[in-house]
Amino acid sequence: MQRLTGFDVVKAVAIIFVVIGHVWRGLNSAGMIPDTQLFARIDSAIYLFHMPVFFFLSGLFFSARRPLPDFLRNRALLLLWPMILWGWIDAGLKTLAGVPIKGQVLSLAEVALSVLPPVGIFWFLYTLFILHVIAWGLMRLPRSVMLVAMAALAVAARAGWINVAPFDSLWNTVIYLPPFFAGIAFAMLAGPGALLRQFWVLPAAAAFLLGQALLFAPDLPGRSTLAMGLAMLGFIAFFANLPLGQTARRWLERLGQQTMPIYLTHVIFSAATRIVLRHAGVETLWPHLLLGTLAGLAGPALLIWAARRAGVSRLIGFEPPAGTAGGRAKAA
Repeated sequence: MQRLTGFDVVKAVAIIFVVIGHVWRGLNSAGMIPDTQLFARIDSAIYLFHMPVFFFLSGLFFSARRPLPDFLRNRALLLLWPMILWGWIDAGLKTLAGVPIKGQVLSLAEVALSVLPPVGIFWFLYTLFILHVIAWGLMRLPRSVMLVAMAALAVAARAGWINVAPFDSLWNTVIYLPPFFAGIAFAMLAGPGALLRQFWVLPAAAAFLLGQALLFAPDLPGRSTLAMGLAMLGFIAFFANLPLGQTARRWLERLGQQTMPIYLTHVIFSAATRIVLRHAGVETLWPHLLLGTLAGLAGPALLIWAARRAGVSRLIGFEPPAGTAGGRAKAA
């Protein structure tokens, strides 16, 4: 099947915003953003769309053809193994550096137990695994029943009718269930190709800007849901169809095909950059944001190259397990 490379461009731009978002939050945690209103506005603007984009795309390319044992094995290797491995690496490095996790520096025993449920950025893979399992079960229902069930669950999730307390690690499953199910429903009703039309560029830009405007508008019923939906779909349709030069498009397509290793490792490099810059006496915000973002993209690129040279890309979760059709386009 021909790869729909427009979605690789979407993923590339989205992962850049993921890196920016984590650098921005890291700077705030380090006490380097004194303007709390500035921090909140930029943080809200980024988090309105970048993670919903990845959940929608995962739903858009979701497949439940495998029998359950094979499906669980595949998703465990695809999502849980990288989460555990890099969760250990991330927590271990922070412990060695004396960096607190959830307010305290972990012992080595606590590092070993910190990955289930995961801490830090790895909630995404944990949440995606749970949503994939739920979707596998729903896709055994008749098509119409499945669509109604997904819509009902999405409405319940956005309305706050689903309570997973005291299992706090499941809250992200509730939060991101609607965009994931929306991706599945869109694929079933229209197909991914319906989003790949040059016509969508200007309407998509308008939808994205409207979503951002709604985020800061007076509180209205359903405002947050509408804002997220407009920003998410606008972002996807805009960048999937944006006319680009051949060089820029090729670079973004390659970047978009490497979102998993970038996601797994970027915080290591961006955090290290912040530490080095502060030791060098650099306290100005914008050099930290720029260099931290560049390091969060360039560092993983070097790791990807080294892993391929060593033949361990699949072992360390940088590539999908054998037999996973569609590669990363379906994983993230």
